Formats: sequence, C-alpha cells, structure tokens
Amino acid sequence: MIIKSPLYFAAFKRNSSALMFGLVCYLIGFGENSLAAESVTFYLEDEPIYTSSDSQSPGFLMEVVMEMARTIDVTPKVKFLPWKRAQDMAVRTPNAVIFPLSRSQSREKKYQWMCKIFDVPVMFINKKGNELINTVKQAKKVRGIGAIIGTPQEAFLQQNDIPYITVTGKDLYSRLAHNRLTTIFTAKPEAVLGWKKGSYSEHLQFGQTLQTLPLWIATSKLSDQVDTDKWCTALKQIKDSGFFENKLVKYFGEESTLQLN
Repeated sequence: MIIKSPLYFAAFKRNSSALMFGLVCYLIGFGENSLAAESVTFYLEDEPIYTSSDSQSPGFLMEVVMEMARTIDVTPKVKFLPWKRAQDMAVRTPNAVIFPLSRSQSREKKYQWMCKIFDVPVMFINKKGNELINTVKQAKKVRGIGAIIGTPQEAFLQQNDIPYITVTGKDLYSRLAHNRLTTIFTAKPEAVLGWKKGSYSEHLQFGQTLQTLPLWIATSKLSDQVDTDKWCTALKQIKDSGFFENKLVKYFGEESTLQLN
C-alpha cells in the first residue's frame, strides 16, 4: 500500500485546478468563436440574379456564398435592403459581409476585400430591332438608358456624360420589356438570366464590352470575426469540388463556364 504525502495531495489539487481552469478557458473560447460565427451579417439587395430572398431560386452568389459559409461552419444572419443602404450598412457595421461588390477606386478604402468571384463584361443591351449601341458616342444620343442605382455602371454613365435613369435590380428588365426603358447598361450574364426569368418573348442584343467589373465579397473594416483566409480557402474548395461550376451552369448556361471562370 502506497501512502501519499500531504505534499502530493496539494500538488494534485493545484494541477487539477489548473486543468479545470484551462478547460473553462477553452470552453469560453469555443463559445466566443461560435458567437463570432453567429454574429456575421450579410447585407444584400433582394434581386433575382445574384442574391434573392426567393428560396426556390436564391441567386447564383447566394448559393455560392452560403456554401462557403457552411464549409467554414458559419451561420450568417441575412438582411435584404435597398442596394445603397446595404452598402452603407456594410461599411458601418462590425462583421458585416456584402456581395456582389465591384472593386472600384471609390470603394477601395471603404471595405476589407475578401475574395474575388469573377469578372463580368458590361455593355449596352436592348431589344432586337433597335439600333445596336457599341460606343459612348452612340449612347449620348439615346434617351431612356437604364442603370442600377449605386453601381459602377451608373458611375460610368455619369463620367461619360451619358443621360440615364436609375432603377433597382428588380425593375431593370421589366422596364426594358415594357418599353419604359429603351436600353440598359449592365453585365451580360445578369441580363441573360434576368430576361430568361421574366419569360419575355422578345430577344436581346448586346453591344461591345465597355466595362469589365470584378465582383468581390467584401466585409466591413470594423470586422474582427471575419477570417478572410478561411473564406478564400472555402471558395477554392467549392471551385475544386465542382459546386461553383455547377451553379454557373444552372444560372447562366453552359457558355458561362468559358466567359466567367
């Protein structure tokens, strides 16, 4: 029989207390990490192409970014707002995430830039039977050009002194279809899908590419719970798995894998 000395029991008590303290710290840290994941908020525009509140067709980027979130075990809150307000909230709110956001000079210092998704070509688009618009000079003579408010497309029209009307992403294609706009200035893949979802009978025609926009996922500069490296790794994983390409084809068709990848 081994008899333990009082010093042994004192040491055991100290070690046990240290282990218990360490375990409590670990569990607290785990809880904080869980809260960090829960506190991430997506600020988005409710529009049919990329980020929709429609559960049957949530949009290409909604499906992609939510899969990224699942990959890194993040459960975000999702808030749909008018686009300009969504951008403002994403700048001012800690741990806010916004997409798709084109990385322009005016926005560069407002956000932390997380992951680039792809580049999209932008041009003047109208219905067949109208004059095809390929240049800024042609566009200056046209009335009824529409662009989505708060976008680099709108900035391009301003910079080139082209008269235009601002609309929401939801209204852009219906207004063109019902002749409330004569032409729209937007990205080709978005227009193809938006026109298809509207089931409009007339056909679109596309001018020459005048802008190329890199679409990004961005976060607030106040974010301390958004790990950019993890999000970028998650994007690579879903691209490697084929998930990304499958969603490209689902939303934009087979040719999109050549145009956007």
